[in-house]
Amino acid sequence: MSYRSTVARQPESLADSLAAARVDVAGLDVSKLGMGTLAVTGIGASFAAAVVVTGELNRQGKRAFALRSVDMMQGYDLADAILALSHRGRSVETVEALRKAPAAASLAITNSPESPLAQAADQHIRLANGSDATPSSTGYTATLLAAGLVVEVLTKAEAADWDALPAAAQQTLEAAAAKMDRLADLFRDRRAIDCVGAGASLGTADGASLLIREAARIPASAYDTRHYLHGPMEAMDATTGVVLFGDGREVEIARELDRIGCPTLLVTSRDDIDDGAALTVIRVARFDNLILQALVDIFPAQLLAAELSDAAGLTDVKFRYRQSDTKIVDAAG
Repeated sequence: MSYRSTVARQPESLADSLAAARVDVAGLDVSKLGMGTLAVTGIGASFAAAVVVTGELNRQGKRAFALRSVDMMQGYDLADAILALSHRGRSVETVEALRKAPAAASLAITNSPESPLAQAADQHIRLANGSDATPSSTGYTATLLAAGLVVEVLTKAEAADWDALPAAAQQTLEAAAAKMDRLADLFRDRRAIDCVGAGASLGTADGASLLIREAARIPASAYDTRHYLHGPMEAMDATTGVVLFGDGREVEIARELDRIGCPTLLVTSRDDIDDGAALTVIRVARFDNLILQALVDIFPAQLLAAELSDAAGLTDVKFRYRQSDTKIVDAAG
């Protein structure tokens, strides 16, 4: 299945994932998972999701932190419990992270209960996102959705309106699609693109930067909003691009970049800023739940990555660097 077609079926994928995850979450034993400090781990896009999930855990008062799986492979005693994220459950580093922390209670979120990560964890939540493509679209959002349900159980938080998510996804995709011709013109041939957000939105920025690197092979990096002001922003000009997520200091950054002619995309729920000469604004719904917010925020970035991939003549091109030591393969494979 093509990348664009998987993005287009996000509403259907999210509805299926919600139904499947609810069944598994209802049977969770969180007595040990909720004790002490929780590490949320993953690698690649799954680490970007881990940053988002940690933001919501912290908002709900849970002591938790995002940790790259590679940083857990030394076997140090870093957390009392681990929430491990991996769409296919075959990332070598994440599986090894759990194996090196046998004393920690663990929960894995993957698309298969037979996956190596599911087998390494104490408990498992199954994703039902269906087909995915490269770069990942439905796998990333299904992971966030399932983790959002887990967070509510762990923190005893009031349930968010997850049933409204498929419709919100469709609305956001349609609104973003209306701006894509303009964004394709502004962002094509960039020498670099920065993606910026604060707190949980740093995870969204990280996910967006990875999409751009994978789909269009444009150097892209993620920065925390306040950190961005302390030097990284200085390199950006009319030959680069910036993607911003948020309603706070991100808005003024967008205005500053527009004034110097730097192509900029601002994904925000605010209605007091409009498109500029080099600035494009995509408005999204606002949610208190940071995982729900991250889900709607990522859709414009997924569509932008498709536009940049097409512009570079890389539509649905496979990765050129084939890694042989990052995934655990089936014995038959």
